Amino acid sequence: MNQRIQRFAKLFRAIFLAILVLTPVVVAGLWLSGGDIMLGDRGWSTIIGLATNDVKLDAAHAPSFPLAWDQRWLGLAVDLIPLGVTMLCLWWLVRLFSLFSAGEIFTGNTVKYIRRTGWTMLAGVVLMPFHEALLTMVLTMHNLPGERLISVSLGAGDIRDLLITGIIILVSWIMDEGRKLRESDELTV
Repeated sequence: MNQRIQRFAKLFRAIFLAILVLTPVVVAGLWLSGGDIMLGDRGWSTIIGLATNDVKLDAAHAPSFPLAWDQRWLGLAVDLIPLGVTMLCLWWLVRLFSLFSAGEIFTGNTVKYIRRTGWTMLAGVVLMPFHEALLTMVLTMHNLPGERLISVSLGAGDIRDLLITGIIILVSWIMDEGRKLRESDELTV
């Protein structure tokens, strides 16, 4: 197998593993700080953008910072939805690139991890509107009546994510067909 592929696979495995470890720490730190660790006038939009996949609130609906403790804990709990999906995808990618770095390309295991990554990403795209609705509710729960909000949106990024997910699932099917052809060729004498 090509040494360059194995080197890059090891690099990507290390990157995905580092992100897997650091992401929950960063998300928990952002939420539990209540926004205090963010600097500047736009601290509220920064924490919302970093911790919540760019949920947007206008100035009238923006929460006051630091967030109340119930908002911090509920916000963290709600963010476990995309965080769990992200961490599971990263875990599948760590496993996949471990196989690639070991020289496995067209095997049942590599197909399995590509497929799992695609289906997990699809679940994340489907769950995102629920996450956004719950998160806007949590962030505005201490606002005055009439200024509380539950918001759901669908944008070009969501359509892009669906297309990417579909492509990954399709690639897994193509890889599986390649694996089957390779196995049948190995059995042919």
